[in-house]
Amino acid sequence: MKAKTLEVDKENPNSWKKYTQNSCKTCAATCCTMPIEIRWEDLVSLNLVAEKDLSKPLKTIVARLKREKVITAYREDSGLFALKQTSEGKCRYLVGNKCSVYGNRPLVCRLFPIEAGWRHGFCPQKPIA
Repeated sequence: MKAKTLEVDKENPNSWKKYTQNSCKTCAATCCTMPIEIRWEDLVSLNLVAEKDLSKPLKTIVARLKREKVITAYREDSGLFALKQTSEGKCRYLVGNKCSVYGNRPLVCRLFPIEAGWRHGFCPQKPIA
């Protein structure tokens, strides 16, 4: 009897596939449709804020970033900002199937899926349609 193959579901880490160096080459950038929480340093490297902005009240910066539709939330307990996704539910920096800010991408993107994410060493890779 043939084993049933579990379809990959980005919300279910148990369905994720083992990550390899070639995983991204044939993937539809599924990880870029997951929520992305970034640090202050990432906002700076993406030129969304300036280092000098840190001297302003954080509440003011958070309000501006929300108003500009850059973030959806700020979690004070972790110091992380939730990056706003496009209307299609993708990362704002995903163009085609490539990261348009790859050299300056946030730390969480650099570490995923090896050191960051729900299941280290696995990712929600789906083939490019």
